[in-house]
Amino acid sequence: MRRIPAVLLLCLGIALAGAAPPRPTPTPAVTPAPAQVTSLPIIVVFPFGTSADIPAANGQKAANLFVQVMNSAGGIDAIGAPATIKPANYLGYARTINADYYVTGYMTPLGEGVSLVEQVVSTRSGTMVFGQTAQIDSFEDASAQAISIHDGIMTEENAFKKQYQEAQATATATPMANNQANLSKGFSDIAGLFHRKGKTASNTAGAVTKPGKGVLVAHVNGSVPQNNLSSATSALYSALNGFYNARMTNASGLNLSKQADGICGTDRNNTIATGTLSAKSTRHGLGVRTEWTFNLDVYTCWGAKLAEHTATAGSLKDAVSSAVAAYAKAHPENA
Repeated sequence: MRRIPAVLLLCLGIALAGAAPPRPTPTPAVTPAPAQVTSLPIIVVFPFGTSADIPAANGQKAANLFVQVMNSAGGIDAIGAPATIKPANYLGYARTINADYYVTGYMTPLGEGVSLVEQVVSTRSGTMVFGQTAQIDSFEDASAQAISIHDGIMTEENAFKKQYQEAQATATATPMANNQANLSKGFSDIAGLFHRKGKTASNTAGAVTKPGKGVLVAHVNGSVPQNNLSSATSALYSALNGFYNARMTNASGLNLSKQADGICGTDRNNTIATGTLSAKSTRHGLGVRTEWTFNLDVYTCWGAKLAEHTATAGSLKDAVSSAVAAYAKAHPENA
C-alpha cells in the first residue's frame, strides 16, 4: 500500500475541523422569472471520492474547503452537498435545489500529496462542461484549484448568458484583494503541514497543437463502484483533452458500435472513446495494494473500432493516462 505522509492525511481534517457544515438548501424563488439579474449562479459541491489509501472523510472536508474558497472569490453561491447523496442522483439532487452546476472530484495518492480529478457538470444539459486533473501538495495548491473551478464556471456562465442575450450589468462581484488573505488567515494552523510549498497545480497546458479531428468521450464502464467509474470518465476526458479536442457526451459507453452514428450525428469529424475499468486488490504487508486496469476503446462515427489499448497501474488515473498516451502515440492525428 502506498504510504501517505501523516501530515497529508491530517491536513484536510485539521484544516476544516472548524469549517461550517454544508449550507442549507437554498429556497427557490417565489416568483420565477426568465432572468433575475440580482441572482448568482448556484454551484453544489459533492464530497470528493477517495481511494482506499485516503480516509473517506477527507473527501467531504476537501469539498467544504472548495466551497469556502469559491465563495470567497465572489460572483457565485457555492454550497456543500450532504454525503448521503449517491453519485447516480447527483444531477437530480442539484436540479431539485435549483443549482446551475455541480462539482465532483476524486483523490488518489501522488508522491507526497494527492492527485485530484475534478469535473463540473451543467444541470441545464446534464453534461460535463469541463474537467481537469491537478497535483495537490499544499493549501495554496488546493486554493488555486478551487479558484480555477470558480473561474471556469464564471466563464461558462458568462458564455451562456451572452448566448441568450441576457445582459447583466454587474452579475459578478470583483474579488476583494483581502478575500484570499482573510481566508488563508483562517487556515494558518495548517498551511505549514504540507511537505511541499510553492508548487503550482499541474493543469493541462494549452501549448499542444491538436489535430482537427476531435474525440467524443462516452462514459466508462466496469465492475468497480460507480464513483470509480465517474472518476475514470473524468480522467479519460482530461487525458484525451491533452492530445485532442475532447468533448463529453451522455453516451453510456456500452455497444458503441451501434450507438456511434447517433452520438456523432452530423458532426462526423470525430472519433468516440470509452473504456472498461477493473481493479484487483492483493495483500501487501499489513495493507492492501490495488492495481487498476483500463481498457481504452476508440470507434469511428460509423461504428468501426479504430483502436484498443490496455494499461495497468497503481492508480486509476495512471492506468487511464497510460492507455490514452499509447493511443496518442499510435494515432497522433486521431485517425
